[in-house]
Amino acid sequence: MNASPPGTPPLTAPGYTPPFGPEGKSGIVDHPPWHFASDVIQVVYRADPEAVRRVLPPPLEPGPEPDRVTARVTEVISVSDGDPDLAYRQPEATQYGEAIVTVSCRYRGEAGVYLPFIWTDHDWSMARGWLNGWPKKVAQVRMTRLHPLHPKLPPIGPGARLAGVLSRHGERILFAGVTLESASRAEELPRLGTYFGIRYLPNVDPRRPPSVHELVRVQTTGRVVTDVWKGSGELKLYPAENEELLPLAPRHIESAFYFRSGWTNPGGTVVERLGGAPA
Repeated sequence: MNASPPGTPPLTAPGYTPPFGPEGKSGIVDHPPWHFASDVIQVVYRADPEAVRRVLPPPLEPGPEPDRVTARVTEVISVSDGDPDLAYRQPEATQYGEAIVTVSCRYRGEAGVYLPFIWTDHDWSMARGWLNGWPKKVAQVRMTRLHPLHPKLPPIGPGARLAGVLSRHGERILFAGVTLESASRAEELPRLGTYFGIRYLPNVDPRRPPSVHELVRVQTTGRVVTDVWKGSGELKLYPAENEELLPLAPRHIESAFYFRSGWTNPGGTVVERLGGAPA
C-alpha cells in the first residue's frame, strides 16, 4: 500500500455504506445497531447429510445434527438505531420479505448454523446481509396474511393455514406451509445456536487473492419470541436456473411453526481471516 503524502488528511466519508453523498444520507444501509421484528413461517426438516456438508464452506464442519435444515419465510420490519422514525416517514424502506435456509454447523467445537441460501425483496436488505456475511439475493417473497375480521379466512388459531412463497426471475423456488394445530412456546422452537457468515469480496484484479475473505459471528441481542403456534408442515423446492437448492430437499419434515420475533443486531465479530490466522 502506498503511503499518503505528508500532510494529507485521512479519507473520511459521511454515512456507513456507499454511495457516500456529501450529507451522508444516500448510503444504501444506515449505521448499526439495527432493530427487527418479524412474522415467521418455519419448517424444520431432515435432509441428505452429504448435501448439507457440501454447502458448508471451510472451516465450518457439519454440526451435531448434520442432516437438520430449517426453511423460513418471514415478513420483517427493521429500523436503524439512529432513525426509528423512518417507519413513519417512509414505511416502504422499513418493511421487507425474506426466505432463509439454515443448516447445522460447527466451528472449532462451537455449534451453530450457517445460511447457504437467503433471499430478500429489497436491495438495502441484500446489502445489509452481505455486510453480515449472508449471501442474500433479490427475489419475490410473499406470505399468507390473515385478519380476524375477514369473512372467509380464519384468524390465527387451530386449523388456520399459512404459506410463504419464494420466486425469482419468474421461477418459483420454494413453498413453505404450516397448518396450525396448537399453541406452543418459544422453548419448543429448535435452538439454532451461533449464526456464522462468510464475508467475501473479490479483488478488483481477478489475478489477485480476494480483498475480503473472513468468517464472522453474527450477533443478536434482546431476542423475544411470542405467539408461537405449532402444526403440520409442508415444504416444496423447485428446479430453478440460478439456484442450487434441490439437493437439500426434505427427506422428513420434523416440525413446523408460526411465530413472531423481535431482536437487535449490533454488528458482528470476525473470528477468522480465511487463509490466515484467527482474528
